[in-house]
Amino acid sequence: MKRKVADNKSAVLVCTCGKQLQLDYELIKNAVSKMKLAASVTVHDLVCQEEGLVKISELVDKHNGRVVIAACTNQKIQPRIDEYLESNGKDSTQLQYVNIREHSAWVHENQEEATRKTIDMIRGVLARSAGSMPRQVEKKNVSSHVTIVGGGIAGIEAALSLSNLGYEVTLIELEEELGGHVIHLPVVAPTGKSGKQILAGRLDALQKNKGINVMTKTRVKFVEGEMGSFVVHYTTDENEDEKTIETSAIVMATGFKEFKPTMMDEYRYGKNPDVLTQFELSCMLSEGTLARPSDGEEVKNIVMVQCVGSRDEEYKRDCSKLCCTFAIDNSLSIIEKVPDAKIRIVYMDIRVPFEHEMIYKESRDKGVDYIRGRISRIWEKDGKTHVQFYDSLLNQYFEVTPDLVVLSSAILPPDGTRELSETLGYLVEDDGHIKELYGKLRRNETRRRGVIAVGGVTRPQFVFEAITDAQAGALMLHTELQSGSIEGVARGAVLNVDDCVGCSLCAQQCPRGVPLMIEQTDKEEEDEEQKFIFIASIDTLLCHACGVCQSLCPTGATQLNFLSNDQLWSEIEATLEGAGPDYPITLCFYCEECSVSTIDIVGTRKMNYPASTRLIPVPCAGRVSIIDILKALESGASTVMIAACETDRCHIGGTGNEIAQVQVDVAREILTAIGWKGERVDMFRMFSAEPERFTTAINEMVKRSKELGPTPVHKGTSGKWMEASK
Repeated sequence: MKRKVADNKSAVLVCTCGKQLQLDYELIKNAVSKMKLAASVTVHDLVCQEEGLVKISELVDKHNGRVVIAACTNQKIQPRIDEYLESNGKDSTQLQYVNIREHSAWVHENQEEATRKTIDMIRGVLARSAGSMPRQVEKKNVSSHVTIVGGGIAGIEAALSLSNLGYEVTLIELEEELGGHVIHLPVVAPTGKSGKQILAGRLDALQKNKGINVMTKTRVKFVEGEMGSFVVHYTTDENEDEKTIETSAIVMATGFKEFKPTMMDEYRYGKNPDVLTQFELSCMLSEGTLARPSDGEEVKNIVMVQCVGSRDEEYKRDCSKLCCTFAIDNSLSIIEKVPDAKIRIVYMDIRVPFEHEMIYKESRDKGVDYIRGRISRIWEKDGKTHVQFYDSLLNQYFEVTPDLVVLSSAILPPDGTRELSETLGYLVEDDGHIKELYGKLRRNETRRRGVIAVGGVTRPQFVFEAITDAQAGALMLHTELQSGSIEGVARGAVLNVDDCVGCSLCAQQCPRGVPLMIEQTDKEEEDEEQKFIFIASIDTLLCHACGVCQSLCPTGATQLNFLSNDQLWSEIEATLEGAGPDYPITLCFYCEECSVSTIDIVGTRKMNYPASTRLIPVPCAGRVSIIDILKALESGASTVMIAACETDRCHIGGTGNEIAQVQVDVAREILTAIGWKGERVDMFRMFSAEPERFTTAINEMVKRSKELGPTPVHKGTSGKWMEASK
């Protein structure tokens, strides 16, 4: 049922920022008061101060929550306003914001043009506000149970941390014993303690903790469900019958595996028993059995080879980070056992971060010989191992006969990571590690809400890093689950099941894996051919509100409950009202993460760009569809641009900006096919503090709008869709 126009009106509160903004407020007030969707217009000097907050509260009461606030960046004032209203029992979910300071007054020297832009953007947001609906706080009860996959140092630390926070924990380990790689390390830099000493207290606490259920020799087969209601399917070595665990969240802490260079013939690994990997040497040292595997004789002469498989396009392209420190630790352990041992480390570059620089210095002082160069070949002769290496500093080849050759092999992700991703929904990097949501700010999160990754499964980590990672992951889950419930304003995608055709685009492309395809086993249809076997299901409370599903949905079945198609299209049309050939306008959709920060910085620095621009915020660049772009052109925009996060830096989960790029590319192809210029549409990527990149981009689009001239819409020939030739 459609609401009456009067019900859709909003109060408009315009701030002068302490009379500091050079805008024509009298003109703004007069123009806005004549808009059919404006219930009232109030000009205030400081809406963010107590007097202004009281005024906002009054307007919320008077206009059923519909208030448009035209002021400075909402990044600054919205948290304060929301907090004030919520503390007074008022609903802030329908408030809309227009940035007239950083996006208008501070970036345009011409007051008349800045005022015109301000009026247009207020008109647009009024149209958005007209379609808004109050959003309710929802609560979903969940069990206080978390399942951890992997019983190494990260998994153990996560289990103890979560238990201390009040959660029941199931710790699943594939091997017979806990401890992973760490338990076999003779020394853990820079502590000077062995891996067993590092783990002793934790393993003891684990054993005494009745809230942690440890399951060894257990393999996770697959996982169903979503945050709050995951079902983990597993088998054990003793019983191949599949069993299940119901859990609210999952921690992936499966660690790493060491590269076994059997295919690299030059190292003779797997053929010569006296050629070991660094971890195999660590195990030998931990067990106190430093001897030559071939005959059990003592070891006094050792050659260690760095970067075996690392920094190699065929195996692992980048540095494995840990290998240099492992080699140095093992060298010092050998010298402690055999003081007169001769140890050579052949390296390309020594990379030891943090305090590890001190153990590097210690090893040199104790006689470890560092040789910058490469191994030429390894072979066996007369029962001895021969090694030839090139010393690049001396520009000379050397040949030695060591007792052991130790290969510092690459650190790789564990087996099974890709297989589990198919049901757990996390993304996997090209190198096989679990992809974190955002490397700078959201490192433990994965694209799947309720699934976090800690420790070496995300990247090579030192022991102290894995411990910190696990603690951070535990706190992150605690923030989400809040000891038994998920609660928050349901701001996200809402699905109209009747319009869903089961195409699964939302489930396939959601950056966070929220939509699920549910089989319609009990649905009856008169015509069997019209029956959709699978229909999407979206838990709005779990949704991250990017709008990617909405931009892809062919039927409009899924839409954001705060930015529906009708809302955005109405805003586009209202913002561009009056656009014509004499004043070509560039419309910019910008994401509310990196792009808005960059644009706000442009305003703070008062960097000028043309006022013939109009800005519309979207939660993520992926929310903008082909239709949205064409609607903008149809409504009179001369050029349309999307300002998005940088490549692989989408704040939603890494794919929103890539989907937006596809939308732009297809829109350009459509324009070209119908005789328009595809260059009228473009997308620009930027980090959160690159103002020059934004100004360069928007200046380019304004330039194109002038060079390309009016569109057929401007000529009054909408529907013919052929650009006038010059």
